[in-house]
Parts: sequence; C-alpha cells; structure tokens
Amino acid sequence: MADLNFEIKSKDIAARIGKLKINNREIETPTLMPVYNPNKPLITIEELKKEFGVKVIMTNAYIILKNEKLRDEITDKGIHKYLDFDGIVATDSGSYQMMVYGAVTTTNEEILRFQEKIGSDIASFLDIPSLPDAYKPRAEEQLEITLARAEEAKKLNLNLIINAGIQGARYIDLRKRAAEEIGKNFKLVAVGGIVKLMEDYRFSDLINVIAAVKESIPKNRAVHAFGLGHPMVFGIAAGMGCDLFDSAAYALYAQNGRYITPSGTKHLHELSYLPCSCPVCLNYKISELDEKLLAKHNLYVCFEELRRVKQAIVEDNLWELIQMRARSHPALISGIEKMVEHGEWLSKIDSITKTSAFFYAGFESNYRSEVVNAKKRLQRVCSENLIKIHPFGEVPAEICDIYPFNCILVPERLENEEGARGQGSGIRDIHKIKKIMDYQFGSGAGDLIDDKVRIVRSRKTRRIRWIYDAKNRRELIASVRARDHLIIPKMNLAGKLHEKFEYPKLRVVVDDEALPFVTEGKSVFCKFVKEIDTDLRCGDEVLVVDENDKLIRVGTLHLSPEEIMDFDRGMAVRVR
Repeated sequence: MADLNFEIKSKDIAARIGKLKINNREIETPTLMPVYNPNKPLITIEELKKEFGVKVIMTNAYIILKNEKLRDEITDKGIHKYLDFDGIVATDSGSYQMMVYGAVTTTNEEILRFQEKIGSDIASFLDIPSLPDAYKPRAEEQLEITLARAEEAKKLNLNLIINAGIQGARYIDLRKRAAEEIGKNFKLVAVGGIVKLMEDYRFSDLINVIAAVKESIPKNRAVHAFGLGHPMVFGIAAGMGCDLFDSAAYALYAQNGRYITPSGTKHLHELSYLPCSCPVCLNYKISELDEKLLAKHNLYVCFEELRRVKQAIVEDNLWELIQMRARSHPALISGIEKMVEHGEWLSKIDSITKTSAFFYAGFESNYRSEVVNAKKRLQRVCSENLIKIHPFGEVPAEICDIYPFNCILVPERLENEEGARGQGSGIRDIHKIKKIMDYQFGSGAGDLIDDKVRIVRSRKTRRIRWIYDAKNRRELIASVRARDHLIIPKMNLAGKLHEKFEYPKLRVVVDDEALPFVTEGKSVFCKFVKEIDTDLRCGDEVLVVDENDKLIRVGTLHLSPEEIMDFDRGMAVRVR
C-alpha cells in the first residue's frame, strides 16, 4: 500500500523544513510542484529535471482521462514511464475544471480509480471548490458533497496517497469543520479554493483560511496550498505552516507576457531592464523573451524564493523575510496584520529562543510570536530594576542579557524613546542567574541557586558561562549558553527542579521501551513520548522522566508540545 512519512528537520514560526517520503520517494519541504500539462508541455520533463532539479510534479488526471489517445498510452505505460520521471507524481481530479466550467463528466470513484490505475503517487478526490464569496448556504451544500466524497475516497482503500481538499469558501466555521473531519483521516491535506484570494490580493482572507485549517488539523499533517503558485506569498504561507505549493502560474502568466518577481508581476512591455540574474535574464534581452523563456524565468524565480524561505527558516529570521515581502504591496501588509492576530496560536508552535537577532521591521513586530511568549514569561519574574525595551515593555534588568532582550534592534526613534541600554550594569551575577532561572523555568526556580555558588566567566567574552555548586566548588551544576545566555542545567540542578515543580511541569514523559536508549544519552523520538508539559516551548530545557516520574535525563525540546504529541517520527528532545 502507498505510504507517507513526514518529519520536521528545522522550523521557524509555523514553517517547517520537513522530510516527506511517499512510496520510497523523498522530497524536502517546503517545495513547489510545477504543473505539467501533457497537452501543452511548455517546459519539458527533461528540462524540469535537469535545469530546475524538480523532484515532484503535478498533472491533471481528468485531462488525461478525457483524451482517448493520451489515456490509452498512459494507462498502458503508467504515468512515471510515460513522463520519464522517477520522482513523485501528483494528479488533480478535475476540480479546477469543475470550478471553471461548472461540471465535469466523471465521478469521484472513476477519477480516483483512474489515478490508481496510472500509478499516481498522490491523488485527489473530486472535491467541490467554492468561490471565496459564495452564498454561505451554497458553500455549505458544496462542502457536504466534498466531505461525502472524502469519505468515499477513504472507504475505497486505494493504493494511493490522497491529497484531501479542504473547502468552505471564506467561512471560517466551514473551514474548521472540514479540517477537523478530513484531518482525522488523511495524512496529506490541501487548502483548496484559495487561488481567487491570491489573484485578487485578498491576503488577509487567505491567512484566515490557512489559519483555520492549520489550527484544526493534527500537527503531523503535510499541508498543500492548492494553486498558491506566486513567490510573493511563499514566505507568509510557509510561515503559517504550508509545506507544498503548486504552480501553473509560471506557464499561464507567460502566455500573457507576464514576468514574475518575488514582489509582484510585471508585463514585459513595462520593463526597461530585467531585474533578475536567472539564466534566462542573463542570456536574453527583453525583446527575445518568448513564451517558453518567460515561463522558465517565472519558474526560476519561484524556486529561488523557496530557497530563500528555507534559508530564513534555518537562520530563524523568517519573520523578517515576511515583513520585507509585505512592504511590496499594501495588501500583503494586511496579510501580515492578520497573521499576527493569530500570534497566540503561533507562539505555541514557535521556538522560545532563536539564533538570529530580532529586527523590529514595523508595527506588527509588536505582536510577533516571540513577543507573545516573552511577555508571558516576564510575568514569572519579580524585580524592582526595570528597563523599558521595545516591544516587550518593562523588562527586569537582571535578564536583559538573555534572548530576545539581548538582540532586539529597533529604529533610533524607539531606542531614544525607551532609553539607553546598560542600566543593568552593576547587578551581581548571582541575582542575574536567579532571575533567569525564574524566567526560564518558573517563579521560584531562582531559589534553587545557592547564594554562594561559584560563577565563572568566559575569559574571551567576559560573559557568565559556568555555575558550580556552593559546597563542592568543582561540581558543575549548570552552564550558560553563549548565544542566548539561557541556563543549561546539569543533572544535579535538574534534580532540584524536578523536586520543586510538580508533575507534569517541565517534564517530557517517555515510554518504558525507550528508557535504555535515553539513559545512555540517545535522543528522545516523538513516538516514545507519552505526555508533556503543554506550557513548554520548542527550544526549552526539559526534564526527561519515565512513567513513574523518575528523572532520567535533561535535554532541549526540538519541537513544540503539540507537534511532539501528534508526530510519530522525528526527534522530540535532544538529550545531553
């Protein structure tokens, strides 16, 4: 039977660089599926493989079904052999044709069985796309049909991975209902009916629709943004948790002489220069760009932007890329305004600490997920030495050296308003450590640090790096991580945290089966986690315990609690 495995390798906000494996064929997400039209192959499969490195493509099973010659040949050879493509082949069911022409001459079962017959890796059932502003009773009626067809696809039990379309127009209650029902039964889900939102620059509605779906499905579902093929939205859509994109736009826009850029689209006649360094733009003049060359340029730009998004995820600065892209159009600013309205949800998924600086790039920075998390944790710390740091508000001077307070960069206007840094100088190291403990682990954690501990600073940076026991002056109880100045407890300090904070606080509970490996210092994998403190965040230092709450190890949380409980693959805790 067809099989899909998905695990997260790296993440930022709700975006994830993932390893998606289907039928022993593996791709890295987020990625783009170029749409290949066998009736009009503008860019050949060979060119897609060699020039663009494409490992997954999308084509239309309905078009193949209704072309007798094409149907017979592909049925005889199979879709992979016909295309001479050994990567993942996804096929659409004809839902787009249904939306455009009003009807198709096939049934849900027929198109599904046909996709199985030709050897598709990913298939779609015949969902009913509703236009964004469809009359709600009509959208509800169409959703009922979609859900019935999803159930039929499940019962047919075909040798296919189903790309399950989630519909509901712009109505959030309908989207949530569809997501909850479909998310229970399918590992790959598609946010459908959103092309019109993209084309009409209705990015705030688009973000609301994606959020409704993402918040309502298990976190281990791979998510396809159906038809979202313009690079200007890749960053914000990935930041909301979309893993797969498909694009027919690269070819359709080329037919109309439209030149795609990361910040929008231009008609060729509007250009005096080619603002791009792809192979097409380097080797041809504007007057020489025919439909095929323009399609190639458009596709190069799409893949370039996806690589840029991936690099931003790895560097923990996807927010900055999204904010930069948002400045290219007022409608995208509306989109990011809507995105930060979902800051509470995003803060549960995002990391508590990052490797990059926090750049204040606009008013929406006030509501980013890092700010939401920091403001909550500031409530744990009592201090009379307060410094105003925008956008976090009043911050205890004792903890100004830790992330994110130590790396916030704001415009001079805000820096001058809030006052100069350095007001925390003169504070004793022991007081800093106690307050950092409170912020990091919870109110009262600082009391676990004896006033007489031995604190050692780095000779090179002069920053606090090591904390030794008060009695045994050579026994290391914690180190201080250089990049974010957060405390990394050793087992002796972890034991005190375990004793002070009641179960399940700070804990990751592992299955007995994994105990021998974890005890030896091997990482904890998601499938072995039985329970977890839901107040933890990705990047937190955690206590790894058995089912009887016996402390086994300490480690760093690799994913959010929700992700860990939903995933059955990938690392949950990096154990030390």
